[in-house]
Amino acid sequence: MAKQLSRAELYALVWSEPMKTLSARFGISDVALKKTCARAEIPTPDRGYWAKKEAGKSPMQQALPERPPGMADEVLVAGGGRYWHWHWSDEELLAPLPPAPEFREPIEAVRERIARVVGKLTVPRDIVIWHPAIDRLLKEDDKRREKQLAARYPVSWDNPMFDAPIERRRLRILNTLLLATARMNGKPTISGREARSIHLTFYQQHVGIRLDRPKRPGHRGRTEQGEEPSNTKLCLSILESLGSDKERASWQDDEGSRLESRLAEIAIQLILIAELQHRESAIRRYQWRVERKAQLEEEERERKLKADRAERERRKRLERARIERLLKAAEAFQQAGAIRKYVEAIRLTLSSSEACSPEELERWSQWALSEADRIDPAIGGAFLTAMRHEEGAQDGLLPSDE
Repeated sequence: MAKQLSRAELYALVWSEPMKTLSARFGISDVALKKTCARAEIPTPDRGYWAKKEAGKSPMQQALPERPPGMADEVLVAGGGRYWHWHWSDEELLAPLPPAPEFREPIEAVRERIARVVGKLTVPRDIVIWHPAIDRLLKEDDKRREKQLAARYPVSWDNPMFDAPIERRRLRILNTLLLATARMNGKPTISGREARSIHLTFYQQHVGIRLDRPKRPGHRGRTEQGEEPSNTKLCLSILESLGSDKERASWQDDEGSRLESRLAEIAIQLILIAELQHRESAIRRYQWRVERKAQLEEEERERKLKADRAERERRKRLERARIERLLKAAEAFQQAGAIRKYVEAIRLTLSSSEACSPEELERWSQWALSEADRIDPAIGGAFLTAMRHEEGAQDGLLPSDE
């Protein structure tokens, strides 16, 4: 069964007992558990670790590294194809709330850690090795170029996209940025023929960027046009969210510096924003969980109040029906007694009369007395049977006569 644990909790478990024993508790293989730990960057014991422990030795236990920027702290174990837990059942939501998200590492410490990994960045004029995402764009451009050279009547709409100096510069900048962010698991997605739709994924966080000519003031979504290629400025923006036009941070060429000289700063901020997004998302999810728990508790309280009202009404109806049956039983008892008195009086009156034969009188008397017995609630304890039925209905054990 799938179980959600924090990185620290899972780390403590995998270093407390052999993987084969632990994985069996989750219903998965030790290989699957090891892969789950690897995705969460949780170190696991090396081969022979437990044999050394049993031999009385003290093998080294690897420390749990800091959570990489953008990675969730929760790990879903035995989740099948799911790696992260984004859904809670009502039962989970109604359980006691976990502690509010806390981030042990200050954000400035995260920035410093990122800066150490990114290091200094330079954009070479001649690039020997391209990032695979950029290399794919260049190969597609080569195919367009070959197609145009082979065509008798080349079509302008299928010209190579990255021959212009500004486009080559743009690719060089993007290449350096992608290689730098890859050091902290940044995985790019570049879409469109002109490679204008770009975002980087850091574990569960997606950060959109735009690298293009600066927008013209007052012209939404449009960039400066008509400049000489050698003088064309570039602007790199980190977007507020995927598909958004709003910028979270932005840098552009100016008189004092070009983007190339600020790429380390940009890469650090780009990775840091993935961490900020994770923290913001964790806080939002926790707040949603608090609100949803309160909503479910209120719904449950309303349901119980409604059920209590319905139960009180049901018991009132049963009590009214019980009194009505009592009155009907009393009336039937009186009627049965009246019938018996009537039969006795008729017998006395007609015992010496020739109005009917003794056989006819006896036959009628038996019929009348049997009818009196039939309606008499005292015969056979019928009134007790009715009472037991009512008590069962009151307790919900028997269906009522409603």
